[in-house]
Amino acid sequence: MIRRSVAVACAAALAIGLFCIFVWAPHPWGREGFDNYHSLGLTLARGEPFPTVDQPWGYAYFLAFFYRLFGNHPVVPLVAQALLNALLPLLVFEFARTEFDERVASVAAVLTGFLCFNTVYASTQASDSVCTVIFMAAVLLVTRARRRGDDWRPYALGGLLLGIAPQFRPNLILVPLLIAAWLVIERPSLPRVRGAVLVTGVAGLALMPWVVHVERLTGQWLPTSTHGGVQLWYGSLQTGENLTSRSRNPRSVFEAATFPSTSLDRVPLVVTGRVAACASGHSPVLVYWTDRDPHAARTAMAMSADGGLQAEMPPLPAPTTYYFYVGGLLPSGHPAPSVYFVSEDHLGDLDRHGDLVDVFDLVRLARHLAWGEPVAEADRLDFDADGRLTDEDVRLAADALLAHATPPVTRSAGARVLRGDDSVTLQFADRSTIVVPRAWRGRVTDLEVSGDLAATLIHTTVPFAKLRQAAACQPVDDLAVNAVYYRAEPEAMRRYLALAYDNIRRDPPAYLASVAYRAVRVFFIEGSADPHTAYQFRGSGRIYTAARGISVLFLAFCAAGIVAAKRRGAAISLPLLLIAYIPATLAFVLTNMRYSISVQPLMFVFVAALLVSVWEGSAAGRRPAGSETARQP
Repeated sequence: MIRRSVAVACAAALAIGLFCIFVWAPHPWGREGFDNYHSLGLTLARGEPFPTVDQPWGYAYFLAFFYRLFGNHPVVPLVAQALLNALLPLLVFEFARTEFDERVASVAAVLTGFLCFNTVYASTQASDSVCTVIFMAAVLLVTRARRRGDDWRPYALGGLLLGIAPQFRPNLILVPLLIAAWLVIERPSLPRVRGAVLVTGVAGLALMPWVVHVERLTGQWLPTSTHGGVQLWYGSLQTGENLTSRSRNPRSVFEAATFPSTSLDRVPLVVTGRVAACASGHSPVLVYWTDRDPHAARTAMAMSADGGLQAEMPPLPAPTTYYFYVGGLLPSGHPAPSVYFVSEDHLGDLDRHGDLVDVFDLVRLARHLAWGEPVAEADRLDFDADGRLTDEDVRLAADALLAHATPPVTRSAGARVLRGDDSVTLQFADRSTIVVPRAWRGRVTDLEVSGDLAATLIHTTVPFAKLRQAAACQPVDDLAVNAVYYRAEPEAMRRYLALAYDNIRRDPPAYLASVAYRAVRVFFIEGSADPHTAYQFRGSGRIYTAARGISVLFLAFCAAGIVAAKRRGAAISLPLLLIAYIPATLAFVLTNMRYSISVQPLMFVFVAALLVSVWEGSAAGRRPAGSETARQP
C-alpha cells in the first residue's frame, strides 16, 4: 500500500507538471520563463561563451544540452524538468522512511506529489525545479551514508550534488558546511569527520570550475554569482513604510552611479565603442593619460567587422583619474577627452580636479547661495561669466547637464533655488526637487531626490572640455569604460553593497525589523499591485490571494508538524536545520516564497507527521475500550 501510494504520488507530480506545460499554468511567465535563462541556453548551445557572472551557469547549461540536441524548442527541457520533478515524491519517501517512519513517509510523498510548488516551476524555465531535485537527492544520500555506517560513497556523491546545487540556486552555497558541521556534532567520531570532509571537499571541487572561470574573467575570487549585491540593496530598501515595495522608497533613485567610475583597480580598464557614421579614418587609436602621469600613451584599438572598437588601459591604484579619447577617426584634431575615475568611494564626489559639471557642483552652488559657503575654483562655475555665482549659474549648469544626459533633454531645467535655514532646495520645471541638507557629509545619498528631472541630474556628468568644444562629429558612439559584463557586473556588486550599507546605517532598527519579517515572508506568497514587487497578469489578484492563504496555512501546519514529529521521536534535527537555513541566510536580502522551494519537500515531511499524528490520535479515540488487549496473543 505504501509503495503504491508513492507510485501514485510520482504519477500525479508528472501529470500535473505536464498539464501546466501543455494546458494551463498558474503563473505569468510562459514556457521561456524569467531571468533570461532561455537566451543564455541558446547562447551556450551555439557554442558561445557564457556571457554573465551575475547568474550561475548550471541551469543555462541544462537548457543548452536540450537545445543543442533538439533545437530551439523550450517544451523539451520542460518535459525533462517534469520527469525529474516526478522523482521528488520518491526522494521524500526514502528520506522520511529512515528519519521518521514509513507511514509519515507515505503521506509526505503524496503531499509532495499533489501539492508541491516545485511542480508549478517545472513548467517554466526557472532554475528552481531542477535544483530542488538535486538538493533532495543530496540530502537523501547524506542521510543514507549516515545510517549505513558512514559509507564514504554516498557522502562523496552527496557532496558532489551539494556542489552542483549552488550553480542553480546560489543561496545554497553554505549548505555543505552546515551539513558537515551537523554530521560531526551529532556524533563526534573519526568516520563522521571523514564524511564531513568528503561532503565539503567534493562540494568545493564541484564549485571550482565556476571559481576558476570567474577569476580568469574578473581577477576576483567569487564562489558564486555577483547578484547578491543587488539583492541586499533591494532588501535594504524594503524597510519601514516601504516594507512590501522597494520601488516606493525614494532612495531607489540612487541605483545608477553619479560618475563614470570603477573600484576595480587591479585589472585593465576595457574601453569599448562603435565607429560613428561621421568618422572618416580607419586607424582608431586610444590616447590616454592620468592625473598620476600627464604624458599621453597610445594603443591601437581592435575593430570588428561591424565597427565595434575595443582596447585596454593599464590598471592603476585608486584613486586615479583617466583622460582619454579615440584618435585616427577625424581628418584633423581630436574630440574633447572623456574622464573616468578609479575610486573605492561609491557615493562621494570623485571629481577631485574639477574636470566635470555634475550634481555636486549644483550642490556647491546651492549651498553658496543659501549660506554663503565658499566655492573652490569658483570661476569654473561662473557659467554666465559675470564674475559672480548667482541663481543664473545654477540654471545654466542644470541645462548643460540635461543637454548631455542619455537621452538628451532639450527643454530647460527651469532650476530655482529655494533657500531655508536647515536645507536648500533645487526645484525644476517638472516640480521635481533636490533637497540639500545643511548638515551634509558629502555623499550623494544624503540628498533627497524626487521627480524625473532631478533624477536625471544626479546621474549625469559632462566634461567642461566638451562644453567649450563646438558641436562637431563625435567619431565614436557608445564610448565607455568597463561596460563589458566581466567588469560591469563585479563593479555593480560592489556599488550595490555600498548603497545597501548606506541604507542600513541610516535606520538599523527598521532594517532589523524588516529582516525579521522576511524570515517568515520567505515561506509564503504575498501578492502586490506594484509591478516592481510582483508579476502582474490576468487573474493575478485572485491567484495571489489564494496562494497566500494556502502557503500561510501550509507554514502553520509545518510548524505544528515539527512539534508532532518531535513527540513521535523522529530525527528532526537535519530537516529542521535545512529549513531554518533559508531565512537565516536570505532574510537580509530581498526574498520571495520561490527561494524556499528547495526545502518545501522537507516541510511536507513535517506536515505529514502532523496529519499522521492527528489521524492516529483520532483512531485511538474511536477504538473500543479493551480492543487493544483483545488483539494481544
